[in-house]
Amino acid sequence: MEKGSASNFALRSEPLRRSSDLSALLAVAETATQSLDIEKVLNDTLDKSLEILGFEVGFVRVLDADRKYMVVRAARGLHSPEFLSGLTPVESDRLNVSRIVFETKEPYVCVDIRKNPLFRTRTMEQEGVVSTAAAPVLSKNRVLGMIVVGSRKRHEFAKRETHLLKAFGSQLGAALENAQLYDEVAKGKAYVESLVENAPDAILCSDLQDRIQTWNRGAEVLFGYSKEEAVGQPMSILLPPERANQTEEMRIKVELSGSLRDLELRSRRKDGGEIFLSLSVSPIRDTEGQITGLLSVAKDISEKHRFQRRLKDLDKMKSDFVSNVSHELRTPLTAIKGSVDNMLDGITGTLNEKQTRYLGRIKSNADRLGRLITDLLDLSKIEAGKIDLRPAYLTIDALAREVAEVLRTVAAEKLISLEVLSPRGEMNVWADRDKVVQILMNLVGNALKFTPINGKVTITIDAPDAEWVKCSVVDSGPGIPADEAVKIFDKFYQLEQSNKQKAKGTGLGLAISKALVDMHGGRIWIESQIDEGSCFSFTLPAKRPLEN
Repeated sequence: MEKGSASNFALRSEPLRRSSDLSALLAVAETATQSLDIEKVLNDTLDKSLEILGFEVGFVRVLDADRKYMVVRAARGLHSPEFLSGLTPVESDRLNVSRIVFETKEPYVCVDIRKNPLFRTRTMEQEGVVSTAAAPVLSKNRVLGMIVVGSRKRHEFAKRETHLLKAFGSQLGAALENAQLYDEVAKGKAYVESLVENAPDAILCSDLQDRIQTWNRGAEVLFGYSKEEAVGQPMSILLPPERANQTEEMRIKVELSGSLRDLELRSRRKDGGEIFLSLSVSPIRDTEGQITGLLSVAKDISEKHRFQRRLKDLDKMKSDFVSNVSHELRTPLTAIKGSVDNMLDGITGTLNEKQTRYLGRIKSNADRLGRLITDLLDLSKIEAGKIDLRPAYLTIDALAREVAEVLRTVAAEKLISLEVLSPRGEMNVWADRDKVVQILMNLVGNALKFTPINGKVTITIDAPDAEWVKCSVVDSGPGIPADEAVKIFDKFYQLEQSNKQKAKGTGLGLAISKALVDMHGGRIWIESQIDEGSCFSFTLPAKRPLEN
């Protein structure tokens, strides 16, 4: 062939080769993407690559989960168990083909493995392989493994062959990553579905027409409907007939607020039995953020509801009992106190010193019993919600001075200094006068009780802001330990005095004070240090609610 003719032939054959290579690449890409099953992707791609390149031996190694070794996942023309089960490290101190391909991300070609020390295990040589070419399996510039082809005859690999093998590796890498991602997603989906299906709570989904779409085993147990019976039915089958529109109300609330949490409602089982649920409802959104349905998680709280109802009944019985007994005790107690007062006034005749002393004890204990009855009645009324506030604007510093004057005799008996401070002058509050007096009497009375002789009790009126007025009762008593301070407002809780004796009283004063402060919308708290005294503070509103 003349020189010009050879040149023209080369020019005509180059596009043909490129077209052939492109067709080969497309064929491998099509094969690699036909399935999302990893084993099928690896085997089919290897088969197609060997078919196109014309080799009878080949295998694919893939990185393990720790990315430390490459393991054989697909092989053709090789049968040695030692080779097929072997691991080749990619972080070894000694060079091997896997490490070279992993680090360079380029093909590695060996015309004669019998003369190459990298093939020291000789397992491929024992199977008659002479020449091999390995290319990385790449995805997003990350090596996922390598694809290897071989010949049992000495073969000089052309650049076209190695380029094609590298391209096949890239196609396999993309397909392998997609398959791995799909496998991970499928496993994650199966795991979530298993969690949902086996969850003890009822988990169900509904569409925007309130039709049930999914129904787990917990829902079957709770409501009595099988999955086949429930799916496709309206959510209203789970509600009493008179509350059938509640599902629409809940859907509207979720669309407006985003979710519902721990909603307690009455529900109905398949057999017509009534149950009480704690329900949480969340929106299900599509990729564009639009709500396509609702996810509902229901927990059976019927036992809790029955228990709470029973507690409520018992609490009412207790309050009624305390109220009735207190009223019954007050009548004879009033007669006893009246009789004792008449005797002490000399109506029944002159008394000697011993008689006067005994009657004084009777009067003191009768007064104490009267206070106990009053506290019990107050507490039962508060718990029953039978105490109404009659708020008005009060000058609280003037009210505090009135209370101080009433208790000044008690303070004088122990030589205790009792004063009222109002640095900002007159302070008004919106409160019930009688209730504020009761709070102050309890707090100041307690302070005087626990403050030693020659001590000091101070009532301070201040305003932390324009909305609230703070009243503090500070004493110079022994202080209250932190572990007792957290229980100080509990009903019937009493502090021990320094001699380890319980303080006299009902243990209700602070509990009543807290309830009364709460009714005003304020708060009450204690600050105390051992041997430094205590400070009881409470706040009351400075303005009438909704008043600017």
